[in-house]
Order: sequence, then C-alpha cells, then structure tokens
Amino acid sequence: MKLAIATYLPEWHADWTALCAKLDTWVADAAGQGADFLVFPEYGGTEAALIGEPDGDPKPSIWRDRMMATADAWCHLHSDLAQKYGVHILAGSLCADGAVNRAYLLAPDGGVAWQDKLILTPYERNEMGLCAGAELRVFDTKLGRIGILICYDSEFPLLARSLVAAGADMILVPSATDLPAGYSRVSQSCRARAIEGQCLIVQSSVLGPVAGCDVVETGTGAAGVFCPPDVGLPSDGILALGTMNQAGWTFADVNPAAIAAPRQTGQVGNFTHWGEQDRHIGRPRPIRLG
Repeated sequence: MKLAIATYLPEWHADWTALCAKLDTWVADAAGQGADFLVFPEYGGTEAALIGEPDGDPKPSIWRDRMMATADAWCHLHSDLAQKYGVHILAGSLCADGAVNRAYLLAPDGGVAWQDKLILTPYERNEMGLCAGAELRVFDTKLGRIGILICYDSEFPLLARSLVAAGADMILVPSATDLPAGYSRVSQSCRARAIEGQCLIVQSSVLGPVAGCDVVETGTGAAGVFCPPDVGLPSDGILALGTMNQAGWTFADVNPAAIAAPRQTGQVGNFTHWGEQDRHIGRPRPIRLG
C-alpha cells in the first residue's frame, strides 16, 4: 500500500467550483504518484466554509454552524474524488450533524463511513460548543482493517488499545495543533501508540493561519508515519516524516500487517503482554524510606 499523507493549509475560495478544483488537483497528484490511500488532517474541512471573502472575525460557534451546513457537500466531494481516481480518502474533518467533529472515510467503490472525535479539547467544548462522538469504530477495507483517532483522541492509550484489540493494524490520526507544543504532544502520542499497539500510526497535520477563521487561527505540524522500533523496522520508529510547516504530500510504502508482525516475533511483546498490567493497577502501596 502506498500512503499519501497531507500537511494541508485550508484557503479561502471565490466559489465552490474553485474549492473542488483545488481538491481535485491534490488528489490527482497523489493518485498519479501511485498512492492508494490519502489522509487529510483534522479541520481540513474548514475549507468547505471558506467560500467568498473573509468577513471580520466570527466566533468559533459560527464556524461550527457554517461547517455543519456544508458537511454533506464536503463528503460528496471526496466520495466523487475517491471514485474518480480509484483511491481511499480520509477527508479533512469538520463539524457535522449533531455538532460533532467528524472525519469521513471514502472508498473507491462509493462506500462512505466516518469516525467522530470522542474526547474534545477545552476549546472545542467551551468555545465551539461541540459534542463528543458516541462510539469508536473499526473499518474493514480492501486495504485492511483501519481505525481513526482524531487528534486529541490519540493521547488516550485505551482508545488505541481498543482498536488494535479489534484487529486494526493501522490507525489514522488527523490532527490540528496550533503551536509546537501541541504538535509535540500529538506526534509523541502517535509514536507511543505505535509502540504499545505494535502497529502503524499515520498522522496528518493542518496548517495556519487562515484569515478570519478562529478555528485555524494558527497551525503547526508535519505528516508522519510511525511504527514500533523492532526487528526489520526503522530503529527510530519513523517510516516517513514530512517537512515541518510545509504544505504538501508525504509518501510512504507500507504493509500494515508486516509492521504488526512484531506482535508475534518482536524483541518485545507490548501487544501480547498488555494484560499483565492489570494485576499491578490500583492504589500503589506506600513504602516509608528513611
């Protein structure tokens, strides 16, 4: 499988036709270089609401409503592109019905699915007024069983564990991190999840600033593809890493099943030995020293 992972800057467009032309160019470029699976970042879908000219500085809840109004069209656009170019696409997430942060997954045969963000950041709770998603899903595709953790969700190990326990060999992490500290948290969490689950983790990043759009007021990051550092895999656990804060595709040829093989044959057995933590979890016994 060849992955194309976006570091992506949403932009204002004069009309919907111009937006469609931009996305067509991006998808055509990746498909033309042999990519089977394209991954866009969290809040890449703000672009669906960036039609016209900046008009002041609407508050975050207004951007939530604008994205919700365009979510269906955004989904259909990416579904059409997936079918046109014969690729799987994880579309940039946006606010959708129920005021959730939703990432649509589109298949080349017209299949449509999605994952909603489960654990919201303080900004999403307090400023945007979003609602948490209801469930964690795994997706059976022709390219394997896949899970999705939207940005902050990747910082919670039990969510990733549930996905790998359900058979996911690859987890996609579309992210939106405003400052370097946020990018560090998410990218380091991705690398930790790759070690714990002995699986492939794919991170896509959104860039900023976008004039007049508080949701993407700033944006820092790079695309990354991470694996467990083990036998037959990179010793640093990095399969691919894009250039920081540079929009474009990062490509990686991967075999998720082979990357998960150390679960059975690796130097360590994090996946197999996970349950051994249970008997040690509880209130640690205090020991007085001195």
